Amino acid sequence: MQVVAEPVDMIAVFRKKEGCRPVPYRFRYTDRRGDHVEVRVDKVLEIEDLKIGGIDTYNYTCQSLIGDVLRMYVLKYFLSQARWELYKI
Repeated sequence: MQVVAEPVDMIAVFRKKEGCRPVPYRFRYTDRRGDHVEVRVDKVLEIEDLKIGGIDTYNYTCQSLIGDVLRMYVLKYFLSQARWELYKI
């Protein structure tokens, strides 16, 4: 996987229970060619709670069908900023 660290437009599910993590559902990003790519998150394989440089994040290792190819990627959610990022693909 290659590090891209690009911000994404995200649709996520937030549960009512206190302390529950948001669950990514679908996101849109701009690829290297400048095309907008929309991806439905097919499967969340792993969720890690990390603190990087004093910033709390959730790292989601996911799997989806992107352009007829099954790909793994990592999404990051920054708690203090309520911001999503496509970290690796």
